[in-house]
Amino acid sequence: MFRKLEAMLYKRGFTHPQVRAMVRNQLVLATLSILTVNGLTLFSVWGWSFAAGCLLMTVNFWWMAKAGQKLVSAQKGAVTALLILFYGRMALTGLALFALIAWLDASVSGLLVGLSTVVVNAITWGTANYMQKAKEA
Repeated sequence: MFRKLEAMLYKRGFTHPQVRAMVRNQLVLATLSILTVNGLTLFSVWGWSFAAGCLLMTVNFWWMAKAGQKLVSAQKGAVTALLILFYGRMALTGLALFALIAWLDASVSGLLVGLSTVVVNAITWGTANYMQKAKEA
């Protein structure tokens, strides 16, 4: 399963191995946690809110990782492009959260827990890399 996912990500432009691993881990974490939470909550409002937050953050993370790879190799204008992409993504995320809360009556706590999956992914990835380097030393 991981090899197929890695191949799909590589075809979609994730050429840096560590970036690809983080995106892969986020996709797996999002999928498994959405299925688990919605299974345990019997597809409640909180479960759907969790799924919406998780999907919103996963899409946001996907865009950030993809743009980051391209901007690292850019010779000129990388800072400007990074700021435009960052604030554009933040505005779209804010609009999506507003729509979910104001119009669709999503659970704020469910959204926040779903949004935090990217933090769990980053902490797990950082800890795993630190432990691997500690073993090598």
